[in-house]
Amino acid sequence: MYEIAVLGTVVLMLVSATDYVRRAWIGTSQPVPATWILMMVVMGLSCFMYWDSPKRSFTANIGVTAGVVNIAIILTGVIAANIHHGTLKVAFDRTQKWCLVAGAGVTIFWLFTKQPLIAYTLVQCIALIAYFATVKKLLKAKRSTEPIFIWAVVLCANLCALYPAWVKNDLFSWIYLARAVPSSALVLYLILRIKRRMRLS
Repeated sequence: MYEIAVLGTVVLMLVSATDYVRRAWIGTSQPVPATWILMMVVMGLSCFMYWDSPKRSFTANIGVTAGVVNIAIILTGVIAANIHHGTLKVAFDRTQKWCLVAGAGVTIFWLFTKQPLIAYTLVQCIALIAYFATVKKLLKAKRSTEPIFIWAVVLCANLCALYPAWVKNDLFSWIYLARAVPSSALVLYLILRIKRRMRLS
């Protein structure tokens, strides 16, 4: 069961990334590079800080290890798609800029204190702030090109990652999933709500 949950998380993350890149390439979605750059920073820091912990494991915190690959594929695909369509533009909004500054601050804290758990937790807080900004935009949006599929699959992947976290009792994994599962579920709900309004209008 443990191996199935780990494999399920990896496969679902790869499927979601591949589908998202495909949609961006054919133009059915218009992803913003700045958003995915910020997500790559957050996930990258989470991964590096986790691997600084004494009980690090490829599988116990599979949500983070598979998530880094997921975001890396998406970011590469999004940049390639924007170049392909001639729309490449990287512009961070105020919240994203502050998140990047906070990420740099947490990195400095981690390097000087050698406290990966505290730094890792702070990075998850930064991710929450970034998601809050996305939620605010979705609450006001009348239309959305964000695909439901990716968020549904990512949610399922993170739910699969709960079992390895429970078996290994990995604190880092629990902290990540306590942030990732509700965040992806809320974004999915808001996108579904916008899509329903679009169909009814």
